[in-house]
Amino acid sequence: MSLIKHGKRLLALSSVWLLGFGGIDNAVVRTIAEAVPLGPEWTVFPLAPPLEVQRVGQKIRIKLPGVNDWAKPEGLMLQDGSSIVINVELLDQSGQRFTLIPTSIGPFTGFTLDDPEEGAGFLKNRRFTELRIRSSKPILAKAIDWYCWTGK
Repeated sequence: MSLIKHGKRLLALSSVWLLGFGGIDNAVVRTIAEAVPLGPEWTVFPLAPPLEVQRVGQKIRIKLPGVNDWAKPEGLMLQDGSSIVINVELLDQSGQRFTLIPTSIGPFTGFTLDDPEEGAGFLKNRRFTELRIRSSKPILAKAIDWYCWTGK
């Protein structure tokens, strides 16, 4: 077999593995909402069935248009140079409220615990029954999901 054919076969097998087994970080993703306007009032998402803690780490990911970076204490920095503060809270089955902070920027902005309870996230027995999100100014969240990963 030529080196080129071998490389193509390896690439094809790698792609099938990544798609079939959750990608390089073995992620489990649950969509919570799509195309949701956010503003200064809390937008509340009842979670039935509850979000379950899976894998080593967990985060709420929000696809926000125009987010380039974040700066403390200003918040997320938009392409136009302005800033926006997004507040994210999870409520667990016992009524305990968790405030999440932005920890990753990319196509999705990830929000997680500032100080993980276990691994890179929450205790394994937690089940979240409510998600609350608000924004310091109006913005459209193109997607919101619960992302659980194992890592590389």
